[in-house]
Amino acid sequence: MLASAACREPARQLNGDPGGDGARSLVEALALRFGEVGREPAFDALRPKLARGALVPSRVFDDAAAWPRQGREWRAAEFAGYRSASGYRIGVRPSASEPTSVGDYRGQLRLERIAGGRFEWTVREELAVGPVRPVELAAALDALFRGAEAADEANARAAVAAAFPRASAKLGLLLNLEALSLARDPHGVTSVKLSVRVAPASLSSAAPLYAEFLNKYLTPIKTRVAAADDTGAAWWTLEAERNLWTLRLRLQGGSLVPLEGDAARRIPELLSVTSDYATRMGRFRIAARGLLADVRLSRTPLEKGFVAQFRETPDWDLPFLVEPLLGGPLHYPFEGPGSEAGWAAHETATGTRFVRHYRARVRENFILRWLGGMTSRALSEFRAGAEREADRFHGECLLALGEDLATLLREPRAERDRDDEPRGAGPTAPNASTMPTLSHRTAGS
Repeated sequence: MLASAACREPARQLNGDPGGDGARSLVEALALRFGEVGREPAFDALRPKLARGALVPSRVFDDAAAWPRQGREWRAAEFAGYRSASGYRIGVRPSASEPTSVGDYRGQLRLERIAGGRFEWTVREELAVGPVRPVELAAALDALFRGAEAADEANARAAVAAAFPRASAKLGLLLNLEALSLARDPHGVTSVKLSVRVAPASLSSAAPLYAEFLNKYLTPIKTRVAAADDTGAAWWTLEAERNLWTLRLRLQGGSLVPLEGDAARRIPELLSVTSDYATRMGRFRIAARGLLADVRLSRTPLEKGFVAQFRETPDWDLPFLVEPLLGGPLHYPFEGPGSEAGWAAHETATGTRFVRHYRARVRENFILRWLGGMTSRALSEFRAGAEREADRFHGECLLALGEDLATLLREPRAERDRDDEPRGAGPTAPNASTMPTLSHRTAGS
């Protein structure tokens, strides 16, 4: 019972006011956008052009048919995601409307030609997720951390299985929880180690093309990401190798604390996030070491998120002769203002939006054309059949999560009746009306 309550509290924080539907709306918006999507013909025609032009922008810049809006040195397109009688759809627009209803999506894409062979991509995406407020998202995360501090490994596993049976069954087709360590020291600080293995083979019967794609492109990835402050103290790490992804962090009082040392500190607004990444594409190994991002956290009542700026060139490990021939193009994304990526939950007058943006610079040469061709082929493989299976699987996982949240948020009648008792009323003997049955008040499915 205590474990179930620990799972229920983060969900209640997402729901906001009693009787609110923040949790339902949030999951509904994600299921619409990342589930099965119908694509208008213009959007379907533009996507492969953008894929081919990602690292070689001149390929798409001069294609007048690709751009609803264009100027002398810039091109632009916008995208709208919306509900329709035939399901959720995405299309190209000269100017997309602001997303206001739950699940509405707007994407804004701009390509600017700076000088000969030099370009800059700018993308901003917004998804309306309903009444859940950024402060409630933060409170839900705090409640999740407090629940982890109060549990042990066996109880935590049992709580997740009991509170989210449908989502656990669906996600279990692809993900295996291999380790969940919750170790407390004498000062009341909890060290958390969470290891999840991605198992594409387990998904083969339900989504064979998606499983094959994941095995080919996800399995070779080896990476390590670490966040540190200006004193050098590490706040969390994420490592992956052979499909095993491991997160390490440390908690006290519902907040992150440094992985070692002073547990009285709270995470600062400025962090340095360093990444090492390696993979294989065909016969070639591609790696980047020491990719550094200066990350600023946004923690206002109306916005929770981050902006990461990349201004330092990492050490590259590329096929023989590729790195010397790339030269300037490898440095160009990090020169001047560098490149940037960010994500935020932003509260507006019509509800909260999840906002993602990035800005990336590209300097063309023939080696980038080769790399761009490899990337384009990978995307083509995905869209040839794996994408539809992936969308269906992701949508089913989110819908299962929504059903679990609906069940979790139903309030025991005995608890509701106690809340409604007049002040000063004494306890009553248990009877049929005060036994812990489920009321019909729910966040929806």
